[in-house]
Amino acid sequence: MPRQEDALLVAGALYQLADLAPRAQAVDVTAGLCALADGVASAPCPQRASRAVLDLLRAAGQGAGADCQDGWIGPRLIRRQVHAQLCRLLGGNPQTRGTATTLALLQWRADQWSLVNVGDSRVYRIGREGNWRQLSLDHTYRQSMIARGEIAADQFLGQLFNDLEHMLIADDNEVDFAIHWQRGNWQTGDTFLLCTDGVHDTLGDARLQSLFQHGRALVDQVAVWRDAVLAAGAPDNFSLILLRLTAAPAG
Repeated sequence: MPRQEDALLVAGALYQLADLAPRAQAVDVTAGLCALADGVASAPCPQRASRAVLDLLRAAGQGAGADCQDGWIGPRLIRRQVHAQLCRLLGGNPQTRGTATTLALLQWRADQWSLVNVGDSRVYRIGREGNWRQLSLDHTYRQSMIARGEIAADQFLGQLFNDLEHMLIADDNEVDFAIHWQRGNWQTGDTFLLCTDGVHDTLGDARLQSLFQHGRALVDQVAVWRDAVLAAGAPDNFSLILLRLTAAPAG
């Protein structure tokens, strides 16, 4: 891709490269966060929106401050800090006003996890027994119709209905966006996959799952998915983070 619209945040390091090879990265079991953002291609300068949002999250830290909710990065911080500052950074310039991005964030401490997502970048939880569950919620027109009972989950209406209904937009007028927030307990051996739509739209859930082997090293598993997306033509920028708690945290 001539322009990298995706950005990743892992262990305090922010990556936005045209081609980032799979790499292993140690993280602190006791507390940490990782996130990815996918700039919306139809908006101006999408690569700036994705990077700005992750920069703002990195500055927000691990959950200190009045806008955090029980110490977690939740909807209040996303609205009051991340979106508000995104509007100040990019919303005042006619060349960047209206630029937009999705967001998927996973935070953990002790044996608990918390996720936040806006848009269609996803978070999956893969249990030790190999069972998959999508924890994030796609903020698309199609998903909203399913939630309202207007269509069945397996009903196809056309690609247009897969367009984003909600995203983070650098515009003070665009404040009525949905945020999905969920918390849970993390057991030793659980695996979490964060990925942009360049991964899950290209491969689909069935292919993602069929290519997964729990005993495979995480960096090798990422390489398998990466090769599969490239073999499928990689029609979009794509990014993924694979994370596993390998030892129970103390306390």
